[in-house]
Amino acid sequence: MRKNFRTVKTGIIFGILLLSLFIAFIPSASAGFVPVDPLINVTYPIQERNIIPNSGVLDIPLKTTFKLTGPWAGIVEGRSLLSNTDVQIELKVVRTPEWCTASISNPLAQMVINQQEPYQSTLTVTVTENAPAFTQGIVRISATSKIQRGIFFNIGEVTVEFDVSFIIGYWSVVSYGLPDGNLIEVGPLDIADFQIDIENIGNGPTYVGIEIVDIPEDEWSVSIASSVQLSSTVYGGEGTKETVHLKIKPPFGFGFHNEIKTFRVRFTPYYLGLPGLVGQTETITFNVQNIGMSPGAGFEIPLIVIVVVIILLIYYFFRQRKK
Repeated sequence: MRKNFRTVKTGIIFGILLLSLFIAFIPSASAGFVPVDPLINVTYPIQERNIIPNSGVLDIPLKTTFKLTGPWAGIVEGRSLLSNTDVQIELKVVRTPEWCTASISNPLAQMVINQQEPYQSTLTVTVTENAPAFTQGIVRISATSKIQRGIFFNIGEVTVEFDVSFIIGYWSVVSYGLPDGNLIEVGPLDIADFQIDIENIGNGPTYVGIEIVDIPEDEWSVSIASSVQLSSTVYGGEGTKETVHLKIKPPFGFGFHNEIKTFRVRFTPYYLGLPGLVGQTETITFNVQNIGMSPGAGFEIPLIVIVVVIILLIYYFFRQRKK
């Protein structure tokens, strides 16, 4: 009996010695031999504000949490075998649309096992004018745990990816070109024709309302299209430009004229189908100089008759003198 007891005692001591030697001489990089992987989760709130191209940034708060998984997870968490071990989770932006840039502040999460509070970081997003209005932008981020080693257990390296989505807002930018300028000189019987090239360089289909807001009180005739519809440059560039003509005709006033009149036209863009989304209104001033002699309205035919009569009288007078 004593012999058996000595054998067991010797075996226990020998086992403890071997385990001590194993722990003492095994490299620290491979100390733990039982893997326990974390289950990582990154959440963010639904975005209530659209992001406007070229107009600041959108900050999206991220909350990172984790828990251990696998058959040993309960033992590690319950026995607090790694309770003093930090778990490091690195956040990265791995993919964005071509018209988007994104970055993460505080990307390295330092957490401990059984931590209740999530780790807070921020995803900052900007978009350019090539982002189509009212489409969904998606930024993909990754979360990677760094290996943490203990005597018996290792928290493994795990990478998971998450999609963070947001909505692009309407960016209204319309340009107005005047190839012939905004001053035209005409005679009393002529028509001033102003060419206006309207181009949408924003990120959504746009309706431009046109309104004449300033006309002289006398009898000038003014006409222009009431609206144009323009496609967006982000959809290939076709139909983004239209040309309208502002035509102004002076009144028929008898006598010599030399006067300049001013006309103002207001252009108001808004998203096609959503008139509540109004862009920047622009008012353009046009000037017409009316210079020259005018016979007056209704005087053309009597004047011609008078000229013909005078010519006939002169002709008759010279014939009588020859006789």
